[in-house]
Amino acid sequence: MKITNFMIALCAGSSLFFGSGCANHLHNIDVVTQENDRKILSTKYELKMTPETIKDSSYHVEIQKLESAEVKKFEVRTVKTIATPYQWWREFYEVPAGFCLLPVSLGSHLLFLFTFGILPYDVPRSINELSFTGMNPALNWENASRSEENLVSLDRKMLSNAVENIRVPLAKTNIVVRSGERSKVLKTDDFGGVGLNFLALNDKDTFFPMARKVSFVLEDDKNTELKRLILTRDYLSKLTWARTRINAYKMNPTGQSLFDTVIYLEKNGFEQLGYMLEESELARMAKDKKFQADFKAASTRR
Repeated sequence: MKITNFMIALCAGSSLFFGSGCANHLHNIDVVTQENDRKILSTKYELKMTPETIKDSSYHVEIQKLESAEVKKFEVRTVKTIATPYQWWREFYEVPAGFCLLPVSLGSHLLFLFTFGILPYDVPRSINELSFTGMNPALNWENASRSEENLVSLDRKMLSNAVENIRVPLAKTNIVVRSGERSKVLKTDDFGGVGLNFLALNDKDTFFPMARKVSFVLEDDKNTELKRLILTRDYLSKLTWARTRINAYKMNPTGQSLFDTVIYLEKNGFEQLGYMLEESELARMAKDKKFQADFKAASTRR
């Protein structure tokens, strides 16, 4: 019975002894940083066309995103402790090693005294700390390779709270332009700009409106209409006749018909389209002397 009680007491004492060990604190990390919390309150888009008056056939569309956001700035102070965690089994070699280092520590202190400080005091002090840490059964030696980082405190203090209104280009975004049953996807550039051609020399670049209403929407959010245009019937009629005249010229290209087509486009407000048609056709027919002569003669008579 006495042996049993002794064994129980021994086990309990051993558990208490080894469980009483603590981590070897190395140092603290105290860091102060600033953080921003940004919450979007509202968003809207602004679409601008250049020129603003719907007259010509080509336009530059620029889209900007307007955001109202609540911005909170905080000062955050974080304190962390770096420590070597306690492992009881390491004491089986650290305690004997600590006792062995004790005479070394004494010798290093004597050497420091006899050399009148020529030996740096950091040497005996380090050996002394290593020896006493090793002899302490409740403390392990410092070990950076197995150190752990633990959060001690985290304080967050608000510095400011304000509402910011910013305007940024809607860059690299797909926009859908619609008119009647026809639609086309346009992608904005880095500055939120994109070209829109109601009528162009190349059919691939043309978005010919099929109705008076032209709307612009986001491809990813078709319920968000960026802008709508209501084209006049006079403009649609001129646009239709301009396309008819260009197609008629392409079916029988001559210098005289090119000149007549350009004049017609200019009279109806399509100056840019007329200029582009003239430049491209004169370059394409550069080796056709009769074509060049007829165009020059027509422009001279004019």
